[in-house]
Order: sequence, then C-alpha cells, then structure tokens
Amino acid sequence: MPMVLVTTPKHTDEIRVVDGTIAANRPGHHAELMVDAGKQCGAAVEFRFVPWQRALLQVKNGDADGAFSSSYDDERATYGVYPMINGKPDSSRALKGYSYSLYVPRHPAQAWDGRVAAERGSSIIPRLVEQGFSHVEINDTVTMLRMVAGGRVSAAAIITSVADAVLADAPDLAAALTRREPPIEDKFGYVMLSKAFHTRHQGVAECFWSAIRDIKATPLHAERVQSYQAEK
Repeated sequence: MPMVLVTTPKHTDEIRVVDGTIAANRPGHHAELMVDAGKQCGAAVEFRFVPWQRALLQVKNGDADGAFSSSYDDERATYGVYPMINGKPDSSRALKGYSYSLYVPRHPAQAWDGRVAAERGSSIIPRLVEQGFSHVEINDTVTMLRMVAGGRVSAAAIITSVADAVLADAPDLAAALTRREPPIEDKFGYVMLSKAFHTRHQGVAECFWSAIRDIKATPLHAERVQSYQAEK
C-alpha cells in the first residue's frame, strides 16, 4: 500500500531533490531509510515536496499520510500522531536529532534589532517569541540567509545542518555570515503520521516507526550515511 510523506526540499544528504522530485539515484540517506522501513512493513513510501506550512496542512486535512522531520508539539499532536512511549514521544524512534542555530552577519553594519527570520510554520517560532525576538516567516532558506546578509533582519533561525549545507555551496554567503554558538534549541524530528492514516493502519505505523529505529542501528545504515558524507 502507498504511504505519501511530505516535507520541505532539503539542501543536505538526508533528502536530495532535483526539479521538485526525489533524486532517482542517491536520493539521500533519510530517503533510503524511510523506503527500507516501508518495505519491511508493507508500505510503498512516496515523497512529495512542498513548503513546510503546506506540508503540515496536508497532514491535517488528510491529503498526505505523514510529514517529516516534524518535532513534537501539542498543537501538531491535535491532528498528527507520533511514536509514543509512556505518554511521551519516543525519541528512539525519531528520524533524527537536530538543532536550530542563529545565523548573523560576520561584520554587522547596523545594531541588533531582535528581528529574526524563520521558516514559515517551523517549531522554533515559539522559542523565538519566548526569548523576546520579533520574527518574520519565510519559506526559503537561501532567502532567509540573504536577508541577514543584506541587513533586512538581524539573524535567521534555521536548522543547523540545512543552513550549513547551503553556506557550503554559497561562498558569498559563507563569507558574510557566521553561526552563533551554542544552538538555540535541540530537537528530535519524527515522521508524524496523520490521524486518519494511523487509525486505518495502526500496525503499519508502529512497524514503520520501529523499523526506522532498528535500521538506524545497523552497520549498513552507518555505512550509507558515511558514503553520502564522503561525496561532499
């Protein structure tokens, strides 16, 4: 049976997207992981790529079976389902651990004004509000980084691995920007499934999350990740 998973196109070896579709060869180690987990559980995983806010809406409306990598929060849990243990998200069955960092100018031309760019609908936004930052929501990582470099915002709050991958391919931005340490928040990213899918296929859902955990622990997966990293 098909399992349609949506996400924002990534700029990393986790998911490789060419012209809006998954790369035919070497699609990324997370893509391979989820396809393998699906095969173990009788699900043919299909990927679609849309802006993150739309991905969440598609899960909420039942237009997609799940979204990744989605950190847990109470609002998303009203329409999505996560792997749980003892009433809490089971991080052992997360797709990945990751962090958000602030990217700022290396040589700021103006004073810090607390205005931060963030991906539309991203889970870091409540943290920014909590810390007293004002924020503007943008769909595209490159656009956020260019806004910082151009002085339109003081910083951008972006998933660290994603921003670092963009900067590795954009020497002009890498020369203009730097990453603040430490990260502003550490998170776990899950394959969040829609309530409709989980209700219809609970056994498949639980199998899929557990297969992600088990495959990640294998030497084969470690070799796969290393092979992608070696291509950089």
